[in-house]
Amino acid sequence: MMTKALMETVKQIEEKVGKDWINQLSEIKTTEELKQQAAKWDVEVSDEMASEALRLLSSDQVGELSEEELAAVAGGCKGIII
Repeated sequence: MMTKALMETVKQIEEKVGKDWINQLSEIKTTEELKQQAAKWDVEVSDEMASEALRLLSSDQVGELSEEELAAVAGGCKGIII
């Protein structure tokens, strides 16, 4: 599950770099490399957040979204059926 702090950081990066930011991380192997790239984008990333992000980026597993992730993707319309 992705933490709220990481989701907010992803939003910041997308606003600054665009939606294809994840392609620029495809060769990243360490948390230090991830933090350096984020710094180039003028986004501060803690060690804990970099570790979580790297784990998610390197995961080959595809699972269900958590309620929190689903709400973020859906724009916060949790529980509303149109």
